[in-house]
Amino acid sequence: MEKREFLIDVGACTGCNLCAISCKDEHVENSFAPWSAPQPETGQFWVDVKALERGKLPRLSVSYMPTFCQHCADAPCIPACPDDAIKTRDDGLVWIDPKACTGCGECGPACPYDVIFFNEDANIAQKCTGCAHRVDEGLLPRCVEACPHEAILFGDEGALQDERSEILKPEKKAAPRALWRDLPKPWIAGGVVDADRDEVLPGVAVTVCQLEGDETYDALTDSFGDFYVRNLETGGPYRVEISANGYENEMRVVEANKDCDLGTITLKRI
Repeated sequence: MEKREFLIDVGACTGCNLCAISCKDEHVENSFAPWSAPQPETGQFWVDVKALERGKLPRLSVSYMPTFCQHCADAPCIPACPDDAIKTRDDGLVWIDPKACTGCGECGPACPYDVIFFNEDANIAQKCTGCAHRVDEGLLPRCVEACPHEAILFGDEGALQDERSEILKPEKKAAPRALWRDLPKPWIAGGVVDADRDEVLPGVAVTVCQLEGDETYDALTDSFGDFYVRNLETGGPYRVEISANGYENEMRVVEANKDCDLGTITLKRI
């Protein structure tokens, strides 16, 4: 049987939460034996859209990340379960057998993605099943069907992968069957103004060079004098050079372990 996998496109997600709502609609008060017992109405989201605020005002952006079970090929939760209640289907979907689960709680801390929940009323662990019951009927998982922007896709393993796709937390070596596109990467931003006239300067050249590597990024300030240099490799340091005809050059050295706003940079006339 073909293995299946997900693709989550962060760049396409608008944070509408239809995936989370549709998951609730599908699973609350509904049992799909043998794959799942009913999901509680409150207290857990098998699909959760996390809003990641980046930067600071006035240069602020938000990335939305729909997160759910990554259906790992080497899922750490499976050996952590003493009751063999967590299993992998032939198509690669990982599920928790509600009849075998004893509610010991060992699987939750073992999950590197923090997507296993505990149902106190039923005394069982629960999580996304990949809508195994729908997949068996030839249907898409409910969250995939509900997304109006195709930010969550589902298909045969390898069919969704391209040069832009990657996985979350590769250092955990869990071999997740969920690929990600446009994961948030550090950016450097700032605003450039004329020191004497206190006016914004559009069209100013900004060059960012990785001091311990070969990466170089170029940008121009926009009509508001702001610039963004996006999708930097994590880590640094980076040298930021700002230059414009008739002005003295400015330089900054920054670490790019996270988003960095250099604030307002004033250029002096020569």
